[in-house]
Amino acid sequence: MAASLALAALISPWLFQLGKGFAEVFSEKSSGWPVKDLADAAARSDFPRYFNRAVMLSAVVLLFPFVSWLRLGRPPGSYRDTPWSLRLPDHAVVSDLGQPLQRNPHGWLQFGTGFVLAAGLLLFSGWVMVQSGCFIWRDAPVSTRGVPNRFIETIQWLKVVEKAIPAALVVSLIEEILFRGILLGIFLRAMRPPVAIAVLSFLFAFVHFMEPPPGVVISDPESSGAGFFLLGKIFSQFADPMPMVSTFLVLSAVGVVLAYSRYRTASLWLPVGLHLGWVFGEKVFKAATWPVRGLPSELHWFVGETLKEGLLPLSVIAVTGFLVHAMTREREQIADYRS
Repeated sequence: MAASLALAALISPWLFQLGKGFAEVFSEKSSGWPVKDLADAAARSDFPRYFNRAVMLSAVVLLFPFVSWLRLGRPPGSYRDTPWSLRLPDHAVVSDLGQPLQRNPHGWLQFGTGFVLAAGLLLFSGWVMVQSGCFIWRDAPVSTRGVPNRFIETIQWLKVVEKAIPAALVVSLIEEILFRGILLGIFLRAMRPPVAIAVLSFLFAFVHFMEPPPGVVISDPESSGAGFFLLGKIFSQFADPMPMVSTFLVLSAVGVVLAYSRYRTASLWLPVGLHLGWVFGEKVFKAATWPVRGLPSELHWFVGETLKEGLLPLSVIAVTGFLVHAMTREREQIADYRS
Protein backbone atom coordinates (compact mmCIF):
# COMPACT_ATOMS: atom_id res chain seq x y z
CA MET A 1 0.00 0.00 0.00
CA ALA A 2 2.82 2.39 0.88
CA ALA A 3 4.48 1.61 -2.45
CA SER A 4 1.21 2.27 -4.32
CA LEU A 5 0.76 5.67 -2.65
CA ALA A 6 4.37 6.66 -3.29
CA LEU A 7 4.14 5.62 -6.94
CA ALA A 8 0.83 7.46 -7.32
CA ALA A 9 2.33 10.64 -5.86
CA LEU A 10 5.22 10.31 -8.30
CA ILE A 11 3.23 9.69 -11.49
CA SER A 12 0.13 11.81 -10.83
CA PRO A 13 1.65 15.07 -12.26
CA TRP A 14 2.62 13.15 -15.41
CA LEU A 15 -0.83 11.59 -15.61
CA PHE A 16 -2.37 15.05 -15.18
CA GLN A 17 -0.32 16.48 -18.07
CA LEU A 18 -1.10 13.46 -20.24
CA GLY A 19 -4.84 13.75 -19.55
CA LYS A 20 -4.99 17.47 -20.26
CA GLY A 21 -2.97 17.02 -23.45
CA PHE A 22 -5.32 14.25 -24.56
CA ALA A 23 -8.28 16.56 -23.88
CA GLU A 24 -6.79 19.38 -25.95
CA VAL A 25 -6.16 17.11 -28.91
CA PHE A 26 -9.39 15.12 -29.02
CA SER A 27 -12.06 17.22 -27.30
CA GLU A 28 -12.71 19.41 -30.34
CA LYS A 29 -11.50 17.18 -33.17
CA SER A 30 -13.30 13.98 -32.26
CA SER A 31 -17.04 13.44 -32.23
CA GLY A 32 -17.22 9.69 -31.70
CA TRP A 33 -17.78 7.71 -28.53
CA PRO A 34 -15.82 6.94 -26.39
CA VAL A 35 -12.89 9.17 -27.42
CA LYS A 36 -14.76 12.45 -27.09
CA ASP A 37 -16.38 11.43 -23.80
CA LEU A 38 -12.98 10.47 -22.40
CA ALA A 39 -11.50 13.75 -23.62
CA ASP A 40 -14.31 15.76 -22.04
CA ALA A 41 -13.92 13.87 -18.75
CA ALA A 42 -10.16 14.47 -18.81
CA ALA A 43 -10.74 18.19 -19.38
CA ARG A 44 -13.21 18.46 -16.48
CA SER A 45 -11.15 16.48 -13.96
CA ASP A 46 -9.00 18.30 -11.43
CA PHE A 47 -5.68 17.16 -10.00
CA PRO A 48 -7.16 15.26 -7.01
CA ARG A 49 -9.20 13.17 -9.46
CA TYR A 50 -6.04 12.34 -11.42
CA PHE A 51 -4.30 11.44 -8.17
CA ASN A 52 -7.16 9.09 -7.25
CA ARG A 53 -6.84 7.35 -10.62
CA ALA A 54 -3.06 7.21 -10.18
CA VAL A 55 -3.55 5.31 -6.91
CA MET A 56 -5.74 2.72 -8.65
CA LEU A 57 -3.30 2.44 -11.56
CA SER A 58 -0.34 2.02 -9.20
CA ALA A 59 -2.14 -0.70 -7.24
CA VAL A 60 -2.85 -2.61 -10.46
CA VAL A 61 0.69 -2.21 -11.78
CA LEU A 62 2.31 -3.32 -8.52
CA LEU A 63 -0.08 -6.26 -8.26
CA PHE A 64 1.71 -8.10 -11.08
CA PRO A 65 5.14 -8.35 -9.40
CA PHE A 66 3.35 -9.22 -6.14
CA VAL A 67 1.47 -12.10 -7.78
CA SER A 68 4.66 -13.19 -9.51
CA TRP A 69 6.43 -13.21 -6.16
CA LEU A 70 3.69 -15.44 -4.77
CA ARG A 71 4.11 -17.80 -7.74
CA LEU A 72 0.36 -18.31 -7.90
CA GLY A 73 0.61 -19.84 -11.36
CA ARG A 74 2.39 -22.92 -10.04
CA PRO A 75 0.41 -26.15 -9.73
CA PRO A 76 -0.97 -26.74 -6.20
CA GLY A 77 1.64 -28.39 -4.03
CA SER A 78 2.42 -28.94 -0.43
CA TYR A 79 2.47 -26.02 1.94
CA ARG A 80 6.24 -26.07 2.18
CA ASP A 81 6.47 -25.58 -1.60
CA THR A 82 4.62 -22.27 -1.48
CA PRO A 83 5.87 -18.76 -0.63
CA TRP A 84 3.63 -18.75 2.45
CA SER A 85 6.03 -21.19 4.11
CA LEU A 86 8.41 -18.28 4.68
CA ARG A 87 5.80 -16.22 6.51
CA LEU A 88 3.19 -18.32 8.25
CA PRO A 89 3.38 -21.30 10.62
CA ASP A 90 1.72 -24.56 9.62
CA HIS A 91 -1.30 -24.14 11.89
CA ALA A 92 -2.12 -20.74 10.34
CA VAL A 93 -2.43 -22.01 6.78
CA VAL A 94 -5.95 -22.98 5.76
CA SER A 95 -5.55 -24.27 2.23
CA ASP A 96 -3.17 -24.02 -0.68
CA LEU A 97 -6.15 -23.60 -2.97
CA GLY A 98 -8.16 -20.99 -1.10
CA GLN A 99 -11.59 -20.36 -2.61
CA PRO A 100 -11.46 -20.04 -6.41
CA LEU A 101 -14.27 -18.21 -8.16
CA GLN A 102 -16.94 -20.52 -9.55
CA ARG A 103 -19.41 -20.25 -12.41
CA ASN A 104 -22.66 -18.90 -11.00
CA PRO A 105 -25.88 -19.96 -12.79
CA HIS A 106 -27.80 -17.30 -10.83
CA GLY A 107 -25.28 -14.56 -11.60
CA TRP A 108 -27.52 -12.07 -13.39
CA LEU A 109 -30.26 -12.51 -10.79
CA GLN A 110 -27.82 -11.87 -7.94
CA PHE A 111 -26.34 -8.91 -9.80
CA GLY A 112 -29.75 -7.29 -10.28
CA THR A 113 -30.89 -8.11 -6.75
CA GLY A 114 -27.71 -6.65 -5.29
CA PHE A 115 -28.08 -3.45 -7.30
CA VAL A 116 -31.73 -2.91 -6.35
CA LEU A 117 -31.08 -3.79 -2.71
CA ALA A 118 -28.04 -1.52 -2.27
CA ALA A 119 -29.30 1.44 -4.30
CA GLY A 120 -32.85 1.18 -2.93
CA LEU A 121 -31.91 1.12 0.75
CA LEU A 122 -29.27 3.82 0.35
CA LEU A 123 -31.56 6.19 -1.55
CA PHE A 124 -34.36 5.52 0.93
CA SER A 125 -32.03 6.52 3.78
CA GLY A 126 -31.17 9.66 1.78
CA TRP A 127 -34.87 10.47 1.44
CA VAL A 128 -35.23 10.09 5.21
CA MET A 129 -32.34 12.53 5.70
CA VAL A 130 -34.02 15.04 3.37
CA GLN A 131 -37.31 14.71 5.26
CA SER A 132 -35.48 15.23 8.57
CA GLY A 133 -33.90 18.44 7.28
CA CYS A 134 -30.30 17.23 7.12
CA PHE A 135 -30.25 17.61 3.32
CA ILE A 136 -32.25 19.76 0.90
CA TRP A 137 -33.25 19.10 -2.69
CA ARG A 138 -31.32 21.38 -5.01
CA ASP A 139 -34.53 22.74 -6.55
CA ALA A 140 -36.31 23.31 -3.22
CA PRO A 141 -36.50 26.88 -1.82
CA VAL A 142 -36.21 25.74 1.82
CA SER A 143 -35.45 22.56 3.74
CA THR A 144 -37.98 20.82 5.97
CA ARG A 145 -36.40 22.66 8.91
CA GLY A 146 -36.99 25.99 7.16
CA VAL A 147 -33.38 26.62 6.18
CA PRO A 148 -33.32 28.61 2.91
CA ASN A 149 -31.59 27.17 -0.15
CA ARG A 150 -28.95 29.66 -1.28
CA PHE A 151 -28.10 27.75 -4.47
CA ILE A 152 -31.34 26.72 -6.15
CA GLU A 153 -30.74 24.53 -9.20
CA THR A 154 -32.98 22.54 -11.50
CA ILE A 155 -32.45 18.81 -11.06
CA GLN A 156 -32.10 17.16 -14.45
CA TRP A 157 -32.80 13.61 -13.33
CA LEU A 158 -32.16 11.98 -16.69
CA LYS A 159 -28.71 13.55 -17.00
CA VAL A 160 -27.94 12.68 -13.38
CA VAL A 161 -28.73 9.02 -14.00
CA GLU A 162 -26.91 8.96 -17.36
CA LYS A 163 -23.76 10.30 -15.71
CA ALA A 164 -23.98 8.08 -12.64
CA ILE A 165 -24.40 4.69 -14.31
CA PRO A 166 -21.21 4.53 -16.47
CA ALA A 167 -18.98 5.89 -13.70
CA ALA A 168 -20.49 3.54 -11.10
CA LEU A 169 -20.18 0.54 -13.43
CA VAL A 170 -16.51 1.17 -14.21
CA VAL A 171 -15.62 1.72 -10.54
CA SER A 172 -17.52 -1.35 -9.32
CA LEU A 173 -16.03 -3.67 -11.95
CA ILE A 174 -12.44 -2.55 -11.45
CA GLU A 175 -12.56 -2.56 -7.66
CA GLU A 176 -14.40 -5.87 -7.36
CA ILE A 177 -12.01 -7.65 -9.70
CA LEU A 178 -9.04 -6.21 -7.80
CA PHE A 179 -10.22 -6.46 -4.19
CA ARG A 180 -12.71 -9.33 -4.05
CA GLY A 181 -11.62 -11.21 -7.17
CA ILE A 182 -7.83 -11.19 -6.74
CA LEU A 183 -6.84 -9.99 -3.27
CA LEU A 184 -9.51 -11.88 -1.32
CA GLY A 185 -8.59 -15.03 -3.22
CA ILE A 186 -4.98 -14.54 -2.12
CA PHE A 187 -5.92 -13.81 1.50
CA LEU A 188 -8.17 -16.88 1.70
CA ARG A 189 -5.19 -19.06 0.84
CA ALA A 190 -3.40 -18.02 4.02
CA MET A 191 -6.08 -16.91 6.51
CA ARG A 192 -9.32 -18.10 7.98
CA PRO A 193 -12.32 -16.51 6.19
CA PRO A 194 -13.24 -14.05 9.01
CA VAL A 195 -9.63 -12.83 9.25
CA ALA A 196 -9.25 -12.58 5.46
CA ILE A 197 -12.49 -10.61 5.14
CA ALA A 198 -11.55 -8.29 8.02
CA VAL A 199 -8.03 -7.58 6.72
CA LEU A 200 -9.22 -6.94 3.18
CA SER A 201 -12.06 -4.70 4.40
CA PHE A 202 -9.61 -2.61 6.42
CA LEU A 203 -7.40 -2.29 3.34
CA PHE A 204 -10.42 -1.37 1.19
CA ALA A 205 -11.49 1.33 3.66
CA PHE A 206 -7.96 2.70 3.94
CA VAL A 207 -7.61 3.05 0.15
CA HIS A 208 -10.92 4.90 -0.11
CA PHE A 209 -10.14 7.07 2.89
CA MET A 210 -7.12 8.28 0.94
CA GLU A 211 -9.37 10.54 -1.14
CA PRO A 212 -8.26 14.20 -1.04
CA PRO A 213 -10.19 16.50 1.30
CA PRO A 214 -12.90 18.57 -0.42
CA GLY A 215 -11.84 22.02 -1.57
CA VAL A 216 -8.11 21.32 -1.63
CA VAL A 217 -6.29 23.47 -4.19
CA ILE A 218 -3.01 22.52 -5.88
CA SER A 219 -1.37 25.70 -7.16
CA ASP A 220 0.95 23.94 -9.63
CA PRO A 221 -0.41 20.48 -10.49
CA GLU A 222 2.27 19.93 -13.14
CA SER A 223 5.17 20.24 -10.69
CA SER A 224 6.99 17.05 -9.70
CA GLY A 225 6.09 17.50 -6.02
CA ALA A 226 2.34 18.10 -6.53
CA GLY A 227 1.43 14.48 -5.78
CA PHE A 228 3.43 14.41 -2.54
CA PHE A 229 1.91 17.74 -1.47
CA LEU A 230 -1.57 16.30 -2.00
CA LEU A 231 -0.57 13.13 -0.17
CA GLY A 232 0.35 15.26 2.84
CA LYS A 233 -3.06 16.94 2.71
CA ILE A 234 -4.71 13.54 2.63
CA PHE A 235 -2.85 12.26 5.69
CA SER A 236 -3.72 15.46 7.58
CA GLN A 237 -7.34 14.21 7.65
CA PHE A 238 -6.36 11.56 10.18
CA ALA A 239 -5.95 14.29 12.79
CA ASP A 240 -9.75 14.79 12.88
CA PRO A 241 -11.47 11.94 14.78
CA MET A 242 -14.91 12.61 13.28
CA PRO A 243 -14.22 11.33 9.72
CA MET A 244 -11.96 8.65 11.14
CA VAL A 245 -14.85 7.19 13.13
CA SER A 246 -17.83 7.85 10.85
CA THR A 247 -16.41 7.54 7.33
CA PHE A 248 -13.87 4.82 8.06
CA LEU A 249 -16.46 2.65 9.81
CA VAL A 250 -18.89 3.00 6.89
CA LEU A 251 -16.20 2.13 4.34
CA SER A 252 -15.06 -0.85 6.42
CA ALA A 253 -18.64 -2.11 6.69
CA VAL A 254 -19.05 -1.78 2.92
CA GLY A 255 -15.88 -3.82 2.45
CA VAL A 256 -17.11 -6.53 4.85
CA VAL A 257 -20.47 -6.90 3.07
CA LEU A 258 -18.83 -7.03 -0.37
CA ALA A 259 -16.23 -9.57 0.70
CA TYR A 260 -18.81 -11.67 2.55
CA SER A 261 -21.11 -11.72 -0.49
CA ARG A 262 -18.22 -12.91 -2.65
CA TYR A 263 -17.38 -15.60 -0.10
CA ARG A 264 -20.98 -16.78 0.26
CA THR A 265 -21.53 -17.07 -3.50
CA ALA A 266 -17.98 -17.89 -4.68
CA SER A 267 -18.50 -15.38 -7.50
CA LEU A 268 -18.38 -11.66 -8.21
CA TRP A 269 -21.93 -11.18 -9.49
CA LEU A 270 -23.48 -10.20 -6.17
CA PRO A 271 -20.64 -7.96 -4.92
CA VAL A 272 -20.49 -6.14 -8.27
CA GLY A 273 -24.25 -5.53 -8.11
CA LEU A 274 -24.05 -4.28 -4.54
CA HIS A 275 -21.07 -2.05 -5.28
CA LEU A 276 -22.76 -0.67 -8.39
CA GLY A 277 -25.91 0.10 -6.39
CA TRP A 278 -24.05 1.90 -3.62
CA VAL A 279 -21.93 4.03 -5.95
CA PHE A 280 -24.94 4.79 -8.16
CA GLY A 281 -27.12 5.76 -5.19
CA GLU A 282 -24.41 7.94 -3.65
CA LYS A 283 -23.75 9.77 -6.92
CA VAL A 284 -27.44 10.36 -7.68
CA PHE A 285 -28.16 11.64 -4.18
CA LYS A 286 -25.10 13.89 -4.20
CA ALA A 287 -26.11 15.39 -7.56
CA ALA A 288 -29.69 16.07 -6.40
CA THR A 289 -29.18 17.50 -2.90
CA TRP A 290 -27.17 19.91 -0.78
CA PRO A 291 -26.14 19.20 2.81
CA VAL A 292 -27.81 21.64 5.21
CA ARG A 293 -25.30 23.74 7.16
CA GLY A 294 -25.56 24.72 10.80
CA LEU A 295 -27.04 21.47 12.13
CA PRO A 296 -26.53 20.61 15.83
CA SER A 297 -23.08 19.12 16.39
CA GLU A 298 -24.48 15.92 17.92
CA LEU A 299 -26.16 15.10 14.61
CA HIS A 300 -22.80 14.88 12.87
CA TRP A 301 -22.25 11.45 14.39
CA PHE A 302 -25.43 10.20 12.72
CA VAL A 303 -25.43 12.12 9.42
CA GLY A 304 -22.48 13.58 7.52
CA GLU A 305 -22.22 15.63 4.36
CA THR A 306 -22.54 12.56 2.10
CA LEU A 307 -24.13 9.12 2.29
CA LYS A 308 -20.70 7.70 3.17
CA GLU A 309 -20.55 9.34 6.60
CA GLY A 310 -22.36 8.78 9.87
CA LEU A 311 -24.07 6.09 11.91
CA LEU A 312 -27.27 6.18 9.84
CA PRO A 313 -25.53 5.09 6.60
CA LEU A 314 -23.62 2.54 8.70
CA SER A 315 -26.91 1.04 9.89
CA VAL A 316 -28.12 0.86 6.27
CA ILE A 317 -24.98 -1.07 5.30
CA ALA A 318 -25.53 -3.41 8.26
CA VAL A 319 -29.13 -4.10 7.21
CA THR A 320 -27.93 -4.78 3.66
CA GLY A 321 -25.37 -7.23 5.00
CA PHE A 322 -28.03 -9.06 7.01
CA LEU A 323 -30.21 -9.36 3.89
CA VAL A 324 -27.22 -10.63 1.89
CA HIS A 325 -26.70 -13.32 4.51
CA ALA A 326 -30.38 -14.27 4.39
CA MET A 327 -30.58 -14.45 0.60
CA THR A 328 -27.43 -16.51 -0.01
CA ARG A 329 -26.62 -20.12 0.67
CA GLU A 330 -23.20 -21.54 1.22
CA ARG A 331 -22.18 -24.04 -1.39
CA GLU A 332 -20.93 -27.51 -0.63
CA GLN A 333 -17.45 -26.55 -1.67
CA ILE A 334 -17.44 -23.59 0.71
CA ALA A 335 -18.69 -25.73 3.56
CA ASP A 336 -15.91 -28.28 2.90
CA TYR A 337 -13.39 -25.45 2.65
CA ARG A 338 -14.38 -24.05 6.04
CA SER A 339 -14.07 -27.44 7.67
